[in-house]
Formats: sequence, structure tokens, C-alpha cells
Amino acid sequence: MSSDAHSKSPLADPLLILIALLLLISAAATLYFIPNGASKSYAMEPGARPRPTITNQIVIVEVEEVVAAPTSGHAPTAAHGSAGEKPAPAKSDAPAAPAATPAAPAAPAAAATVALKAPAVTATTDGKIRGRVILRGTPPPETVIGAVKSDANCGKASTGTARTRNYVVDSDGGLRNVLARIVKAPGGAGKPPESSLVDQAGCMYEPYISAIMVGETLKIRNSDPFMHNVNCTPKDPKNKGFNIAQATQGKVDEKTFEKPELGIRFACNVHPWMIAYVHVLENPFFTVTNDKGEFELPAGLPPGKYELEVAHQKAGTAHQEIEIAAGKGAEVVFELAPAPPK
Repeated sequence: MSSDAHSKSPLADPLLILIALLLLISAAATLYFIPNGASKSYAMEPGARPRPTITNQIVIVEVEEVVAAPTSGHAPTAAHGSAGEKPAPAKSDAPAAPAATPAAPAAPAAAATVALKAPAVTATTDGKIRGRVILRGTPPPETVIGAVKSDANCGKASTGTARTRNYVVDSDGGLRNVLARIVKAPGGAGKPPESSLVDQAGCMYEPYISAIMVGETLKIRNSDPFMHNVNCTPKDPKNKGFNIAQATQGKVDEKTFEKPELGIRFACNVHPWMIAYVHVLENPFFTVTNDKGEFELPAGLPPGKYELEVAHQKAGTAHQEIEIAAGKGAEVVFELAPAPPK
């Protein structure tokens, strides 16, 4: 072999040059194409760590978004991966919060603990129906209505101390303002009074509780030397309400009601503490207890068995069957108790 062959440069060989070019092109393609594809496919692997992408010698790190676990207790949905894959639960070095102490149950409302006796019935020889209503237990104290004295007009017209009248009780327990009535009576029996009166005196309605019969005339009077208004609000739509002014002393208006209804409310918009209730009944055998809790129904009830009812705005109702015969009546003593606090 000649010395010229030993001194010839490898670059002079075209085959070697071609091989070198192919290797360079292959390396460049690997650097340019493979990292992007590999990074994308790697990012789809569950739990994969970020892999850098190299472009023009600048390193770009792809970081997956970390989603906080929802507070509802459901496991978060993986941002990548198949639907069947579940991420591992997150670990925390913080101690678990203690379980919340359950709230103490609300105390039940106090209930009435008064033991009531059944109505005591005694036959009478005069044919009358009478009786008494006694309140057992201690009712809440009545409230002084200070506005009566502080009002320029009412302070001059009123006498004594005005109080609420929820439970008007005498020293022996007799309960005032209780409706006593026969629930059902034969049509045409008995005779109702020609009229009843609700008065406004000393900036109070008197009486607080009254009763009339369907179609009976109710007289409403202003006995004070200044204006009142009468705002009547029945609940039965067949009973017509009204709101009238009575500007002068001695003014009287007359009204009637066409349907039975218990406790129709009367108020004065000028003096908002002025409240009264009127019962409208379908037969004339009714009355309201006096300051001793006593009652006596009108005469004229034919012989038979009847339901006698007593009803109070706060203490509720009680019932008793009675029997009436010629010359034979009934005396009934009822017991009621104050309503339990709400």
C-alpha cells in the first residue's frame, strides 16, 4: 500500500461524509420532535411528575394544576387519566379536627300541670241552667296599660289603673268574661234581648267580652268627650266588617251580624290598646260570666238533653251534657286552667 493512501483524510471519502450527515440529521430530529411528544404522553400518566421540555435551550417545566379537595366529602375527579382511576387520598400532617359537639336539645315548653276536676252537675228544682267557672292555677299577671294615663285626653277621662284583661279572677278563683252557652237548641225557642251595648269609656271598651244573637242589634257608644273609631274585623266573610269614627260624646251606631262567629274583634285605631270581643250566636241561650265567675242562661229551653259549653279567650273550653225537664234544671261548676306558656 502506498504512502498516499495512508495520508488521505477521512473527509475526502464521500461515503463517510454521507454517513456523518445522516447521523446529524437524526440527532437533530430527535432533539426537535421527541421531547414534545414524550412530554404530552407523560403528562397523561396518572401521578406523573412534570417533565421538562427543551426548546432552543430554554427549559420549560409543565406543572399540573393542583385541585383542592371539595368540602362536601366527595373524592375529587382526576384531571387526567381514565374515568375508572381514582387518585390516592391526600395526606396531611395536621391533626384531625375533633368532631363537633351536638347541640343540646331545646327545652320543651312548660305545660299546664293543673289537675282539673270533671264538671260537677247538680239538678235544680226551678228549671234554670246556671253555674260557675273557676280558674285553677296561677295565671300570668296582667299588664298595666300606661298609655291610658300618659295620653292627654285619656288621662283625664280614665279612673283607676287600666290593665289588660286576659284573666280576670276573683279571690275565690271565679273567672270573669267566660261565654256560657247551649251549643244547639231548637229553633224558635227562647227570646233574645232586643239589643246589646258596647261602650267606650275612659279609653277602654266595656264590656271586654260580650255576646249577641245573629240579627240582633249591637249598639256601639262613645262615652268619652273626644274621638274614638271602631274598627270591627270579622273572619267570616258573610259578616260585614266596618271602621267608623265616633267624634262626639254620646254618639251611638247600630250594627248587626248575619252569621254565627265567636270572638269578633273590635279595636280603636286612635288608641291601639282598646280591644274587645263580641260573640255572635245562633240561639238565645247564652250569657257571659260575671266578676265571680257565675252565669245563668235565659229561660225557655224545652225539655231534653243539651250540650252546655263554656269558652274563654285564653283558658280554652269545657263541655258538659245536661238534661232539662219540667221544673228541673241544672247547675254546673266548670274548672279551667291558664294556657301553658308558648
